[in-house]
Amino acid sequence: MKWKGDKIAFEVYGTSHAPEIGVRATGLPAVKIDRAALSAFMDRRRAKATAYSTKRFEADIPEIECTADAFRAVIKNTNVRSGDYADLYGVPRPSHADYAAHLMDGRLDFSGGGEFSGRLTAPLCVLGFAAKTALAERGIRVAAWVSAIGTVKGASYRGGLTAEMLSCGERGEWTPAKKDEMLGEIERAAAEKDSVGGRIEIAVTGLPGGVGGGSFGSLEGKIASLAYLIPAVKGVEFGAGFGLAEMCGSEANDPLRYEGGEVTFEKNDAGGINGGLSNGNALTLSVAVRPTPSIGKKQRSIDLVKKENREIEIKGRHDACIVPRAVPVLEAAVAIAVLDALLEEGK
Repeated sequence: MKWKGDKIAFEVYGTSHAPEIGVRATGLPAVKIDRAALSAFMDRRRAKATAYSTKRFEADIPEIECTADAFRAVIKNTNVRSGDYADLYGVPRPSHADYAAHLMDGRLDFSGGGEFSGRLTAPLCVLGFAAKTALAERGIRVAAWVSAIGTVKGASYRGGLTAEMLSCGERGEWTPAKKDEMLGEIERAAAEKDSVGGRIEIAVTGLPGGVGGGSFGSLEGKIASLAYLIPAVKGVEFGAGFGLAEMCGSEANDPLRYEGGEVTFEKNDAGGINGGLSNGNALTLSVAVRPTPSIGKKQRSIDLVKKENREIEIKGRHDACIVPRAVPVLEAAVAIAVLDALLEEGK
């Protein structure tokens, strides 16, 4: 997958079951990578012995080259089991990219999802960590957390940003509230050979106002375009998002006022963006993450080789809920987009 911003451009390459996956980028400022901090960041995405995680354990230790001209990171795939898909040759898995990819190029081998697999978010995280490092040097912080799993709702920025939300990832946690209830939701789905989705919220603090642009240069558009690189993301909203559709203008508007000579906002339903530009308030957004489509329950599909209907049971190692592991990936995506916008402004 490729992305080209105003200053940063990158390509994530490889497939789920290839010998390696990686990322190549240009336009990123040269930064010093703290390897211990990077390992801790990548660990938030790694598979673990939990109810929600796949049993495909990968070390995800990247080899990195970072200069003033280019950035490159390579991750070896060391725990591949393509044989798990032998019985599904020519059989697209429902709600995966399999059938759409077949329409694109005629492929019949859908092992591991190929280049459409969430596995490729690992190198995206490495690049995003470098972007987060560059932002931190400018006093800007990107934090994300799980705000809902299935019908279980936890802490949300709509109730006001808290230090606990902003430090959640730094403490190695994926949610600041109702973790036990969320795990229960995941365990119930896993026990039924099913999966469950949820919501992730992201906040960017310390971002100056006036970053972004109108029309095609909008900050919302840039961030959303990167959020949608994550295969499981099916919805993005900023601030109050779709809730604004149910409000009157008098309720939706964010009043301004002076406090101690500084401009402040009484609330933040706009999510820190007006007219495609950051307004100096915290930038907040929420994404909807769909349930993992690979489930153990029987599902209806088709056999593209035999041209007949077929019932399948997906084997292999899959997440009962991808949401907790997607939290650092969202931080990475948002960090790259925000850094690109800042660099365009010469900041």
